[in-house]
Amino acid sequence: MTETETEIEPSGPARRGNNLDSMMPVLLFLVFYNVVNIKAAVIASTVWSIKAAVGRKRRGLDIGVWLPGITIYLVARSIVTIMVDEEIVDFGVSSEAVYFGIGFITKILIGIALAGTVFAGKPFLGWMIPRAVPLADDLVADPRYRKTMGTATMFIVVFEILTAIWDIWLFNNSGVNLFVVFRFGVNFTLGFVAITGGLMYIDRKLEPIESYPGLSELMENSGRLNRS
Repeated sequence: MTETETEIEPSGPARRGNNLDSMMPVLLFLVFYNVVNIKAAVIASTVWSIKAAVGRKRRGLDIGVWLPGITIYLVARSIVTIMVDEEIVDFGVSSEAVYFGIGFITKILIGIALAGTVFAGKPFLGWMIPRAVPLADDLVADPRYRKTMGTATMFIVVFEILTAIWDIWLFNNSGVNLFVVFRFGVNFTLGFVAITGGLMYIDRKLEPIESYPGLSELMENSGRLNRS
């Protein structure tokens, strides 16, 4: 989540494609950064990320307003970074710090925004999940569902803010290459653990509700929707 989307992904070739889409921007950035320069690295990484978003849409993953939003964000981030590198604008820091710093700030802002949905009584996950998988109306209306989704959303808030703090520390205490590799590895692993733990928590909390079909059936239904 944050610079990347969090979703229940299909299995098989589609999942392998999603894993490749997650890794390629990192690999392209490292290659172009070391062989050419930061501008080429930013452009290559951004182009692949946009290609990945479009590809997910074509594979049937309903990302709705996310696609244009992600595209605008990625392009704007790249433009600002290139402008700093070309000394068109000056923020008093390197172009690398600007490029990654935008990502740090984005994660923190996402965390704050998600926390806001919980405090407003309309947790983000409570809104998003019924749009990704079919849920019974009485399940969505159940107070236990809303409470569970509020807590699960706060898990994401904590994850976003803590990983942003980790990113900032790592960037300030390592070179760009080491930062990119370690950040991807650690965040990918933590993301997998967090998603797995979150799904297990949601499944356990919703299990007592009669209309809750269970996690395995929800994931099967999600796979059918993605292939339709």
